[in-house]
Amino acid sequence: MPGKISVEEKILQTARRLFCQVGIHATGIARIIEESGVSRRSLYTHYGSKENLLKAVFETEASLWFRWFDRDLPQMECSPASRVLALFDLMRDWFDSDVFYGCVFINAVAEHEKCNSWVQEIANDHREKITARLQAMVAASGARDPAMVTEKLNLLIDGTIVTAMVTGNSEIAHIGKLAARDILHCARQTGTFLAMS
Repeated sequence: MPGKISVEEKILQTARRLFCQVGIHATGIARIIEESGVSRRSLYTHYGSKENLLKAVFETEASLWFRWFDRDLPQMECSPASRVLALFDLMRDWFDSDVFYGCVFINAVAEHEKCNSWVQEIANDHREKITARLQAMVAASGARDPAMVTEKLNLLIDGTIVTAMVTGNSEIAHIGKLAARDILHCARQTGTFLAMS
């Protein structure tokens, strides 16, 4: 049947929504079971624990970004700089979707202890993988000091996501795109800004 999803996917989608909207600590297994409409046995059969379920939620969101960088953006017939800017178009589609609740990595790190946290390790690993892909695109665009330009874009991307989550306005992605265009233009023309002392 069209639109029918598996029990495993029901659990995952419900957990992702609750972890982002309500909070990881505030979301208990009982609520996930109730709102997903599955049995406790099914949840533990598929995921084993709340921690494993959270890891699966991380993997789901990571796969979205990898699909963008490894499939969607490379397939676009445009300049390298335009591919970087197209990321913001993909983000706007995400913001407009029914499954945008903010970034689960940002939300999770904000909730957990910052020292010796496996959550932060997973978030940092994800950030490093995405940063490497973004930096390769930035370098291909002809920007001077691709590492610095990429960090500027990382800050812009994170800020765009958080602002879209807070305001509910997907058009913030267009403003982010304009800001990214300015960053890339400056980097190609005159190099990056001098580091502040």
